[in-house]
Amino acid sequence: MTGCYHIVPWYNKEEWNSVYHKIFITPNKEDALNLLQTWKARCPLLPSGIESTFILLQVQVQDEKISMDVEYDQFLRLAYSAAIMRFVNHMLDAETSKGSSLYHAAKNLGVPDWIIDLRHDTAHNSNLPSLELLREASIIGLNWLQANYWDKYKQYIEDYITGQKHSPNSDENQVAALIHFCISLSICAHRNSNIKTLSQIPVDMRESVICDATDLFGDLIDLSNLKTVSIKSLVNLMNVHCKKFLKGKNSGAYVNKVLLGEDSIFLSLDLLQYLGGNEFAHKNRFRACYVQYFELLLTFLHTNELLLEFILELVQTTQSNHCIEKKCHLAAIWLSEILKALRKCKNFVDRIKKNAMDISAKNKKDLKSIYNHWFPHDDNKLLLDLRKSPPLPLLDINFVKPIITAYNPYLTYFINDLLNLVEPPLPAPIKEKICKLANLISFPQKLSTSIPSKIYTVNDIKKQEDPTNTVMSYIDTDNLEQSLDIEMMDQENQELSKLGIWKLSSKEFDWSTCPIGQFL
Repeated sequence: MTGCYHIVPWYNKEEWNSVYHKIFITPNKEDALNLLQTWKARCPLLPSGIESTFILLQVQVQDEKISMDVEYDQFLRLAYSAAIMRFVNHMLDAETSKGSSLYHAAKNLGVPDWIIDLRHDTAHNSNLPSLELLREASIIGLNWLQANYWDKYKQYIEDYITGQKHSPNSDENQVAALIHFCISLSICAHRNSNIKTLSQIPVDMRESVICDATDLFGDLIDLSNLKTVSIKSLVNLMNVHCKKFLKGKNSGAYVNKVLLGEDSIFLSLDLLQYLGGNEFAHKNRFRACYVQYFELLLTFLHTNELLLEFILELVQTTQSNHCIEKKCHLAAIWLSEILKALRKCKNFVDRIKKNAMDISAKNKKDLKSIYNHWFPHDDNKLLLDLRKSPPLPLLDINFVKPIITAYNPYLTYFINDLLNLVEPPLPAPIKEKICKLANLISFPQKLSTSIPSKIYTVNDIKKQEDPTNTVMSYIDTDNLEQSLDIEMMDQENQELSKLGIWKLSSKEFDWSTCPIGQFL
């Protein structure tokens, strides 16, 4: 199974398939039994499904070899009775250990209740059931094992050689399965979903979750009774074992490919409408309930140091000429939401440090309670990992500069949230002017200055710099008298405006007040 390897009694995938075929496809039960005996020698503690198959197959092979003499009838009945009893005990043990009765466990797992009766008769009555009934029970038991063990795990049996290097595709598939699993859990964990256990997930989605869980965690998770597998336990399992899937150097790229690729639901306009994102088009924001569908996913990225790469990929999406406009807009609004949430983490961690508080023993619920106590007026739309500060590069103005200086018509949606993370904080007037400039870039139609019909070139500037031009001779003279008549200057400006869009500025003009070219 991908990412979760075990020492097994079969030599390779081919040997496992050979046993399967000899039992169920082209019956040769004696050869299959010989291979199972070899597995038993290699590994005395076989998986329950194989152990039960071995027990039933053993008595069936003996039955075929023995002639139907009366003296052997009692022997076979004893052998079948013991095999049926052990089959029931092995396959239903996981259920009964949770407090379920044998009948209830059998019902949940699809074992006929009359086989449970047969087991009771074998254990408690002086007379054993008839040989015909016992034979029928063993055949049903073997068919049940084929459907619930052999067929179930057949697709996951793969060869793995110790020391063998993983292929890039294998690593990418592992990460993809992990992120799809995380997305599903994130949606299921939303309070509006009212989903507590695996059995409550809609069927189509449930099959995907089970497939991903089996692929990722194998025997670490017991899926025999979906009603007992809680969403919370799956989240804990994912958080504990995710590191081994994310240790590759390309993990961040694989994550972004899943989340922001063509088939991603993260930038899905259809999902946005379905989950209640109607405010997006009109108010340039998401409803709180929609954002919280992705809270577990984004927290997972934050905790596992994947959020910075994800943010930078979202920025590139907003700058892309190949994405449709609505997806760029959607990426920009998500950037705003994530950066706001990171600022909350920053404020919370700073407060923790200031108060010298030990939060190592606090769980997520406790931390959220402390946050709400300290910041009671926060809308609490999205909370990430409150134990972690934002990624350090986002606090550095030199890292942020290329983002805010590149042409991006969607920058205005998230630039303020980005600048709010910078340390030390930018002066409010500077931040305000940068945001205003981004807004002008994003919405040039709102500029009050009308654009001239003529496009001016260097020749227009040279014409104004011509020494024969009396207007420019005033400007180029080093010994310009301080008593220059103001009315004359106004007249010169008017003449210049006829030549081009340029206007003269006084020598005392404070260029530092202009946001373009100003040093931050």
